[in-house]
Amino acid sequence: MIPVMKNKPVLAGLLAILAGTSVGIFPALAQNATYITAFRNQSLTKHNSYRATHHSPNLTANTTLNQGAQDWAKYLADNGKFEHSTSTQRNGAGENLYVYYTTGTIGATSLADKGVASWYNEVSKYDYNNPGFSSATGHFTQVVWKSSTQLGCGVAQGKKVINSTNFNAYYVVCRYNPAGNVQGQFPQNVLKP
Repeated sequence: MIPVMKNKPVLAGLLAILAGTSVGIFPALAQNATYITAFRNQSLTKHNSYRATHHSPNLTANTTLNQGAQDWAKYLADNGKFEHSTSTQRNGAGENLYVYYTTGTIGATSLADKGVASWYNEVSKYDYNNPGFSSATGHFTQVVWKSSTQLGCGVAQGKKVINSTNFNAYYVVCRYNPAGNVQGQFPQNVLKP
């Protein structure tokens, strides 16, 4: 976990382990352009749906953020890692991470829905009476952060062996500009539904 510092964005990664039903070898679906485009479109739609609930304006897609997020997702998939890029690597943008493990495959829109929903579902732990950063709610607060205006997402498929089982690992990265989770700015950026 990255410590909270005044006026510095703080985000945390999220790990989700979900098993599919069949074992086999599948093509790298998450690396083809059609899959990535569908994933990005659904991620933007899902973000904006949640943001509307919290009186935040719609995010718009940003090509530079998309490319950076895609490059980082590919790095994670290629190296079997689950870690944030540095603030410098992402030019100060905020970042949420998600990984989905399955012995099968997952469609682009389903993956986008699961990833964004996993971040948003932290809303149940957020205390509007004591607004601020918590590692338990940092994904949610970034998703709905009112001052963030641009979104870029990427997805890449890798492999992971867990307890002697081979999994397809779908790495999801979304980046936000300007970054959310700035200490002292929670009351005006994370609004009650």
